[in-house]
Amino acid sequence: MSEGLEIYFETIFTIQMKKIQLLVLLVFCGVNWALAQTTELPSLEDFLQKNKLATQASPEGLHCSISKKGTGKMPVKGEYALVKYRAMLLDSTVFDQSPEGDPLVFQVGNHEVIKGLDHGVQLLKKGSEATFFLPPSLGYQQYGEGAVPPNAALIYEVELLDVMNFEQYDQYMRDLEARERAMYEANKKLQFQRDLKAIEEYANAKGLAVRRTNTGLSYGLTTTGKGTPPKPGDKVKVAYEGVLLDGTPFDQSENFEFTLGAAKVIEGWEEGLQYFTPGAEGWLLVPSKLAYGPVSVGKVPPNSVLIFKIKMLKN
Repeated sequence: MSEGLEIYFETIFTIQMKKIQLLVLLVFCGVNWALAQTTELPSLEDFLQKNKLATQASPEGLHCSISKKGTGKMPVKGEYALVKYRAMLLDSTVFDQSPEGDPLVFQVGNHEVIKGLDHGVQLLKKGSEATFFLPPSLGYQQYGEGAVPPNAALIYEVELLDVMNFEQYDQYMRDLEARERAMYEANKKLQFQRDLKAIEEYANAKGLAVRRTNTGLSYGLTTTGKGTPPKPGDKVKVAYEGVLLDGTPFDQSENFEFTLGAAKVIEGWEEGLQYFTPGAEGWLLVPSKLAYGPVSVGKVPPNSVLIFKIKMLKN
């Protein structure tokens, strides 16, 4: 799979995860109903009356206070709403919000968010800012979710940034993917430069004589072997110890056998072991992009430079 497609699917996944946070989770999870009912929560009506809030009520029970009237169109079912929001309990505890510069987009009427948010945006024009006061029936109902207790009324501060048809939504997603890809590439380049500097400093501090290849891999031989270095398709057998830059061990083996070029090991090994003839010993200093990249694997944190002490065994 190409990196562009990986970033696209990562972008889609991120957006869908934001939607999932707002979904009405109608799932029976062995909730202790008796315990849930013992917690007395303030009612929405009492809250509005106590705070003397002037709102407009919808037939569904949503109360709305518009602080800024927009001038654009109002979304209808099937269109896409782009919103910034902050979600709170009645005691002002924030349990969810859209990150700065990263609004939520969802299809209106498609059950992608809680009923109150879906219903509320249909009362606004593009450019509007409003506060929605939602009864539990339009929120997470008797189930609760995360920091939201069962039967909790909710407050949503919402800004309707845009209303899009499918073609506009599709272009928005393409632009978002392009921005995410550019950011990903910039971060990857920056991380690579940091890794090269860290590898150079590590080698100098340990007194290791290493050479850097065009890919950024550094290797050094402390004992030369005999014979022909392996090539892709050859079976190789190695003893190794793997540590992080701070010396933390994460893996080792006295007899690890695999086929070179079969995508069974990290890229740093696929390249680096071709410099080791049978009996050779030495080091591989692997930048994160030739190891596990931004992914955490076992004891290896994301974006980690890996240090390997290698001995190529004879088959």
